[in-house]
Amino acid sequence: MTVKELAELKGCTERYIQLQINRGNIQFICIEGQSTGQGGIQYRIPLSGLDGKIQRRFKRRLISAKKALEPDADEEVPEVNYEALTEDERQEIAKWRKIISDWQAYRNSGESKEKADREFVAMANIQNPELKLTRRTLYRKDKALREKGEAALTDSRGKHKGHIKTLTPEMREAFEFFYLNPNKPKIPLCMSELTVYLKRLGKDDLLPLPSETTFRRVAKAIPIPYVEFFRNNKKEFIGDCAPYIKRMYEDLESNDIWVADNHTCDVMVNKNDKPVRVYLTAFVDVRSRKMTGWCITDNPSSDATIYALKKGCEKYGVPKTLYTDNGHEFLFHDLGGNGFRKKRKGEPLKLPSILDDLDIRFTTALPTNARAKLVERTFYTFKERFSKVLESYTGGTILERPDRLKYLEKNPALLPELSKFKEMVDLWIDGWYNKHPHKGEGMYGKCPDEVFAANLFEKRELPSGKANLMFMRYAKSNDGTLKVGKNGITLSLYGKELQYWNEDLWRIWFGKKVYVRYSPDDLGSVRVFDMDKKFICEARLKTELSYNATKDEVQAAQAETRRAVRAVASYKNHMQIKEKEILESMLEEAELNMRKGFDINPKVISPIFTANEQTELPKASGGENTVIDLAVMAERFRRAKEE
Repeated sequence: MTVKELAELKGCTERYIQLQINRGNIQFICIEGQSTGQGGIQYRIPLSGLDGKIQRRFKRRLISAKKALEPDADEEVPEVNYEALTEDERQEIAKWRKIISDWQAYRNSGESKEKADREFVAMANIQNPELKLTRRTLYRKDKALREKGEAALTDSRGKHKGHIKTLTPEMREAFEFFYLNPNKPKIPLCMSELTVYLKRLGKDDLLPLPSETTFRRVAKAIPIPYVEFFRNNKKEFIGDCAPYIKRMYEDLESNDIWVADNHTCDVMVNKNDKPVRVYLTAFVDVRSRKMTGWCITDNPSSDATIYALKKGCEKYGVPKTLYTDNGHEFLFHDLGGNGFRKKRKGEPLKLPSILDDLDIRFTTALPTNARAKLVERTFYTFKERFSKVLESYTGGTILERPDRLKYLEKNPALLPELSKFKEMVDLWIDGWYNKHPHKGEGMYGKCPDEVFAANLFEKRELPSGKANLMFMRYAKSNDGTLKVGKNGITLSLYGKELQYWNEDLWRIWFGKKVYVRYSPDDLGSVRVFDMDKKFICEARLKTELSYNATKDEVQAAQAETRRAVRAVASYKNHMQIKEKEILESMLEEAELNMRKGFDINPKVISPIFTANEQTELPKASGGENTVIDLAVMAERFRRAKEE
């Protein structure tokens, strides 16, 4: 490449190129005797030493020159199909046509075209500074209009002959396949995968690929539901894009349905001089959006669920239906069962349900369907209107985390106490949320308390004096029952074994199975029921003795054991029977039995002799004695008997 050719490609003067060569900024080769002037030396610039942009520009110029030499190079300027253009492209064509027309008229009105060009560019940039117009741009646009028609006046990036102008359907489909991936690959990576894919199919003629901008437009054109489903996840797709069922609230009454869920409070509190994050378990009435029952705890659990439900039922009545998700804190053994979760091996655990006792219908949402629970909106209000007001706000994500939180976590005394935080939550829910106007469907700008009161036609109240009993939990075991043992009833609660004793229970029900109910906030006693859920007794927590127990404590425990022994020993005292009378009766019956006799007449009598024993019998008068082998005789007798 010559200096002149490079200057034309870069749009600068030859003097500038020579200056860069002298400074060593451009690689060159000296060829002597090829030019006049400067000692007959000519500079040749290798194409490989230039940047990629200049190389591509040079290649396009060669292609254009080659095409110009072909017989069919004289082509007519194509007509523009305005219907195939966008509105922006049509406006861009009209804009550049006017600029070129004004420029040609201005430069033809004076003697110096170069001066006229500079003046026109200056005036155009004053009137339209966003153009950033240059003489080079004017010449390029004028040439494009003359050679390629008005369509060339639009943005031509990515449309020159060195690139593929349009994506083939196969390329677009393959790119979308690589792009719609849950790993969320970037567009350059998808382009690399597409290149490898086309090479493997032997379609090198489709390479090189269009620019990254082209593929960005392709990715942007993919419908949003497809992007949400394949690049994000099904849950976000359902929540953001999928059609939903619009609920009617006017046909509901207060306490018809309560929705329950847990919320991680974006707040740090002080518990025993340690910073902890707390959780809110809440029940919300669907008709009025009123928060009826709630519990603040440092760990969501089934006990918190029962406490919040009990609090709401005592204050506002018992709901007819309870609606929750599939969390463990709702689907536990004595409330909701297993729900959609996998059943346990073997026979399912069958325990009486607290909800059965309360006559509450229980239902759960479909997995990953958070939209079905309007309580999520309540928790959002709690975060925006309560949590963010507190100084110990943690933020919902790491990006929202305030810098001051680091200091507060190192100084727990500056955080609100857990008990104080509970009081603030109670006051905010009762005094602000439940009494603040609501814009939800069917609320008509009224507050939850007002809507709840207006639509409460039936209030199902708990039996007087039995509220605590109805919310007592059933002790969990493999089959739902416990066996009465030597120390009464043993419960495994909160990582510890607790023993409950009742003397009557132990004495009568030892070794038998029973149902046991307990209250999580009062473990001093439990209530025991038989297999028909009939009340048996109340058992008290048995005190454990340490190895350092006092003498009085040991004696008191031993006295309890002695009382149990005496209770069993006195079991037969009420019976009017004496041991001596029983013995005399037995001996009298024995004497009567002795008078009964039975004759013994065996069919064969077999004498027993030792081995090889012989007996000599006397012979008749005048003869010799005969020796008899008794062992042989016994063997013969045995054989004859067997036959």
